[in-house]
Formats: sequence, structure tokens, C-alpha cells
Amino acid sequence: MNGNDHHRHNFALCRLPFWSYAKLIFNCWLVLPQFNGAAHVYEHFVRPMIVNQQVVNIWYIPKKDESSRPDDVISAAQRYIEQNGAKAFENLVNKVLSLSS
Repeated sequence: MNGNDHHRHNFALCRLPFWSYAKLIFNCWLVLPQFNGAAHVYEHFVRPMIVNQQVVNIWYIPKKDESSRPDDVISAAQRYIEQNGAKAFENLVNKVLSLSS
């Protein structure tokens, strides 16, 4: 989300008639000791992250198993040879080699 999206969402939320009341009620729930809201947020969200040392990596991309990768170079070359023949593969390799020289 870039800065413009943030401002667009903020603008849209501020136009809702109940948004200011929702923020007021949420802040009262957090602050007032009768509701114990801040303790609830701490116990259920903050403390488990601290005690369990959970690391949330939003950029995590699981790696594929190397032995079962269908998109590796050798299997792609074998598929190309099966579909187009060995001569077409040799022509392709020669073309690439001539371009890199």
C-alpha cells in the first residue's frame, strides 16, 4: 500500500458517519480500567509474540524441494528435446552460443 492508498482509505473512513465514534469507543475501551482493554490486547497479542519469540516474516516464500522441481534446466531441456527433437535443441544451443560470443 503506497501513501496515496493510505490517504484514500483514510479519506473514505473519515467520511463514514460513525468512524469518529468508533475511534472514540475503541480508545475508551483501551484506556478505561473498567474495560481492561489494554491488558486484553497485551495478553492476547503482544505477550505471546514476546514469550514465544515468534518472528513474523511477511516476505517468507517457501523453497521448493530441489529433488522434485519440474522447472529445472535439465528437465526443461529434456522436455524440449521430446517435443521438438534433438536437432532443434542443437540449433537452439548454437543460436544462443553465437549470440553470447
